[in-house]
Amino acid sequence: MGLKIVGLEMSTIRNEMERFFQKTNMVSTYKPMFLKALLDLGDFKENEGSQWVKDDGKNLEVDLNFVAVRFIYYCHPLYFKFKLKQQFGIMTVLSYKIFEEFDVFNAKNKVSKVEFSKDKYKDARDRLIKDGIDKTVFKLLLKDCNIYTRTKKYTFKISKENVSYLKEHKNQLTKALNHELSLFLGRFNNSPDIPGKLEEIKKRPSLNKEDSLENIRLAKNRCFYCDEKGTEFAQDHFIPWNYVYTTEKYNMVPACTSCNSSKHDKLATHQFLDKIIQRNKKLQLSLAYSKSFMKSQWENCRINYHGEDESLWKNA
Repeated sequence: MGLKIVGLEMSTIRNEMERFFQKTNMVSTYKPMFLKALLDLGDFKENEGSQWVKDDGKNLEVDLNFVAVRFIYYCHPLYFKFKLKQQFGIMTVLSYKIFEEFDVFNAKNKVSKVEFSKDKYKDARDRLIKDGIDKTVFKLLLKDCNIYTRTKKYTFKISKENVSYLKEHKNQLTKALNHELSLFLGRFNNSPDIPGKLEEIKKRPSLNKEDSLENIRLAKNRCFYCDEKGTEFAQDHFIPWNYVYTTEKYNMVPACTSCNSSKHDKLATHQFLDKIIQRNKKLQLSLAYSKSFMKSQWENCRINYHGEDESLWKNA
C-alpha cells in the first residue's frame, strides 16, 4: 500500500498528471499555468508569496494570491516582451487585460515573483483572481487533474505528499507544461521558438568574435544604419531578438551606440532589409538561409511582432 494523498494512493497524483496531459481540449493557457504555479509550492522563497501558504502538518493551505503572482510572472514577458497573442481576433484574455487596466504594469517592470508579490499589485491580483482564475480554472481544472481541494473562497488545500511529488518532478513537468503551452500559443502566433520564450531564464548569446569582425569589415568600419565611421560597434539583431530569439550571423549588423539604442527592439524599414540581403551575399551562410527566407522573417516580424500599423524604424 502506498502513501495516502488526501485519501488517494501515491500513484494517483502521477495518474492525475498523466490524465491532464492526455486531454486535448485546452481552450486557454489557464490550466497549464495554474499547474506551473503549483510546481513552485515545493521550493519557493520566503519573499515570493510565503504569506499566502499555511502549513498544518499534513497539508498546505494556499491562497490564490500565490497563484496570481505566478500568472503575472509568466504572462508579463509574453505580453510586453514577446507580444504573443493568446487568442484569435480582438478578444483579450484577462491575464493580459490587467496589463492594460492597471498603471502599475509596463514593459520596464522588474519581472520577478518577489516584485509581483508586493502590495502595489494587490488590486491587479484581486481582479485576476476574481474574474479570471476563480471563474476559468480553479474549479474546472479538478475535472482534468484532481490533486487539490478547494476550501474557503479563493483558497485550496494540497497535501504535502503531492507537493513533494511536484517538487521531485518539477523539471520534467515544467517542460511538459511548457510544451502544451507552446502548442496552444502556436495556434495564434507566427513566432519563432515559442518553447524557448516560455523558459523563465534564457541568456541572449553573442555573435562570436570572428563573425563580428567580419561583419564590421564588410561594413568598412561603418554603422550599418547611419553609415558613420567608428571603431567600436554593438552587434545588433536586425530582426529583433525578442522576435527571432536566436543569434545568427545573417541577422547581425554592426551598429553605433546611438543607432543601437534608438532602434532597440524595433524593426527597421524595407531599405535596410534590402541592404542586409545584399550584405549577406558576401557571407558564407548555411544552406538554410536564402533571400526569400530573410524577406519572410522580416514580413512575419512586421505583422506579428512590430505591428502592421506601427511605423518602422529608420535612423535619424
